[in-house]
Amino acid sequence: MANWRRKVVALFPGLRRELQRPDFSIYSVFFELLPMVRTAHEEADTETLRRIYSFAEWCFEQKAHDMWNAAGVAFYEHLFDSHRSLWNQFVQWLSPQIVEGCWRLWESRLSEEELSEVRRLIASCRKPLYQDARLANRRN
Repeated sequence: MANWRRKVVALFPGLRRELQRPDFSIYSVFFELLPMVRTAHEEADTETLRRIYSFAEWCFEQKAHDMWNAAGVAFYEHLFDSHRSLWNQFVQWLSPQIVEGCWRLWESRLSEEELSEVRRLIASCRKPLYQDARLANRRN
């Protein structure tokens, strides 16, 4: 079993069945996590947020193309697609490395007004939580 699959089973046991499907890829994982992260934000479920963002950042930091690419194009790129009321919460979980690495993805999807809003939210973020996700990575 691939290392990322073991991490998914450990962090998201509810995806165990999907992981058994041969067509369930690392990209599929992120398409499952995207609505989960929005729900976790709405419900203030910090533990789920910590697990999702830690997994996404771990994947983004991997050398394997499919790993970092999947995190970028199947998760981070779509984070700001909707739920504008949650944007200020999203940015709290984004490390400077994620912001730098994903900025071009957001530039290609967001309008100039939306991009300005994301830029403003990032600049005004006073309680970054991405360190919590990094600590979770060390434990998993």
